[in-house]
Amino acid sequence: MKIQIIGADLKINKRIKKLIQEKIAIGLEKHLQNFGKDIKTATVKIYKRTRWGYRVNFDMRLPGKENIFAKASHRYLPSAIIQLRKKIERQIKKYKTQLKS
Repeated sequence: MKIQIIGADLKINKRIKKLIQEKIAIGLEKHLQNFGKDIKTATVKIYKRTRWGYRVNFDMRLPGKENIFAKASHRYLPSAIIQLRKKIERQIKKYKTQLKS
């Protein structure tokens, strides 16, 4: 899965890239096995907030004009990414059940 990482008010370093690769890309790959590689592209945007920690947005386009979008906020970046992955997984499962019916 190809993920474009954008940092708004935050410099994206190797640690953040690795964290997103482990928590989001690998975790979602099992749900998107049947889709082609060109379809598996997403954008992750990370905002550093002064009072409330981090906000992370995820945006992905799937066949059938389905847009997967989720956002999560948390004081700690790893926790925000884990919350985000859970929201994305729910949406992908819902999308796959719609495809089956």
